[in-house]
Amino acid sequence: MKNSLKKAISVLLCLTMVLTVGIIGVSAEEADYSVKTDCNGECEFYPTIIVPGLGQSNTWLADDEGNLLTDDAGNYITSFPAYVQTGKLIKTLAIPALTSLFTQSDAGLSEAAKQAVWDIFGHQACDENGLPSDRIVTERYYQSTADTPDYGQEEVFGHVPFNLYETTQPLDHMYYFAYSSFGNHLELVDELYSFIQMVKAQTGHDKVNLVPLSQGGTLFSGLIEYYPEVVNDLHKIILVVPALDGSTIIGDIFNDRLSFTDPEYLYNGFLENLGLLDEFTARLIEIALRILPDEVIMSVVDAAVSTLVEDVMTTSTNMWVLCPSDDYPTAREKYLSTPERAELRRQTDIYYQAQLNSKANIQGLVENGVQVFCFVEYDTPLINVGTSWNTENGDFIIQTDSTSMGAYFANCGETLPEDYVQKNTHCDNPDHNHISPDRVVDASAGLLPDTTFYFDEQYHEQTAQNDIILKLALELIARDDVKDVYSSPDFPQFLAGRNIANIKTLIATAEAVDASKLSGADAAELAEALAGAKEVLTRTVSYAGELEEREARLNEILVKIGAVEATAEKDPAMLRKISLWLYDNYGTDGFSELPAGALSGLLKEIF
Repeated sequence: MKNSLKKAISVLLCLTMVLTVGIIGVSAEEADYSVKTDCNGECEFYPTIIVPGLGQSNTWLADDEGNLLTDDAGNYITSFPAYVQTGKLIKTLAIPALTSLFTQSDAGLSEAAKQAVWDIFGHQACDENGLPSDRIVTERYYQSTADTPDYGQEEVFGHVPFNLYETTQPLDHMYYFAYSSFGNHLELVDELYSFIQMVKAQTGHDKVNLVPLSQGGTLFSGLIEYYPEVVNDLHKIILVVPALDGSTIIGDIFNDRLSFTDPEYLYNGFLENLGLLDEFTARLIEIALRILPDEVIMSVVDAAVSTLVEDVMTTSTNMWVLCPSDDYPTAREKYLSTPERAELRRQTDIYYQAQLNSKANIQGLVENGVQVFCFVEYDTPLINVGTSWNTENGDFIIQTDSTSMGAYFANCGETLPEDYVQKNTHCDNPDHNHISPDRVVDASAGLLPDTTFYFDEQYHEQTAQNDIILKLALELIARDDVKDVYSSPDFPQFLAGRNIANIKTLIATAEAVDASKLSGADAAELAEALAGAKEVLTRTVSYAGELEEREARLNEILVKIGAVEATAEKDPAMLRKISLWLYDNYGTDGFSELPAGALSGLLKEIF
């Protein structure tokens, strides 16, 4: 009777939790450590824990009592990366902006920008001990993906869409370690270690696989430094574009090497090179910036950046772990040298040592029988937030030296010299050729030359849309057939980067077309283009640009038959001419600073 009552109470509590806060879950201390699998640890599949990257976990805003906040539609309000209250933002900025516009001076606009940035990002700030605000609640999954409700599975597979591909790995052996990207690093590593023990207990297995993605690589580095005994818990590690030595972007931000704080670059080049805007929009903004004097614009930019970096980012130890080891000492002196931040410095120093020991620690895992694989994306410049953006190879977010554990690369758009000989830093087998076919990568210089795979021109944030990466990861998770880069002709060391999202949409559109209503020629062209698009997705080995060629061909015939609208890009030529003329003749001056004859000169240039 007592057990029945306890079960009934447990059910009611669970229902209340689901109905009020979704699947925020219980604390780690309350997690269930009883066996949940039918195999009781006797099957061939090791449980796998995905350790996601930046912003790949649900974190919600709560009030001071811990109740989750909702928007007007009743949806929980996400805390990452920002919380924008439009009405409050307008109230903060409207009067200073209008006054500054009228007076052509900084009439409180930079101070208002500080407040606006704090209102948007301030909830991410941590205290003097590096502890995040109680107002941020992380949605945890202390159960396998099989036992996670549908909406939780949608979240997990939305970030890592393993569910789209065939695998023998059972879902009750798949776990997702959710965490706050702005959290406390030491606490998160402790939680990850406890999570591993929980997964072992729930599955009955004595070892687990870990799949750290991007920022998750920093938790992995901390794990193997702070808990060396975890080697006994690990079967296989699959590092997917891991930030093992941080990101140069954070190094640039924390060391005041920002590209856009130079007005000469902000007004001519930054927005076009950003990679997030089309040129029409970029040039339009360049021109619009001149509505205020450049001194005012730069004052606002500096105020906003200083608040975001000094008051928010540098208070989070989980942001500091993304600072490269070469950049950490100078950044530490700048932001962590005051008595108030002594505890932050103590904690970040601990991870700095983990960074320095990372390669040795990983090598130690390998020597103790843990299989370690790594996926690296290359030949895409870093986003141009920092001044280092085009000085090293990368994947738009992380430099390849960090993800590859030291492999050697030509810079983006360049190749290794014709007489280049591979370094063989970590490979002494004369039969191994670790130079990429495009002569950009020397994988022999990386720590794990035989178990590191490279994806050409793959953007970091589109990793989940590369089916080859997902298929290879699942192959490694579920089977032991692939031991190294030589094990399978389907997965050679150097593979193509690609984003299959658009071509999949085009295939679905093409399959819905009634070919009987088309002319014979159009029907044949559609069939051939559709077959080509499908065929390239059946292969993991393809050359760079092949998918894009098939995609373009299919899109062309779909536009021709009216199944897809042609994309009409706005012509940036006029805005480009205006922006460049203004810059060439008047530098970064605002409109109010231009001489009287400037307008007639501009009109003459245009017409």
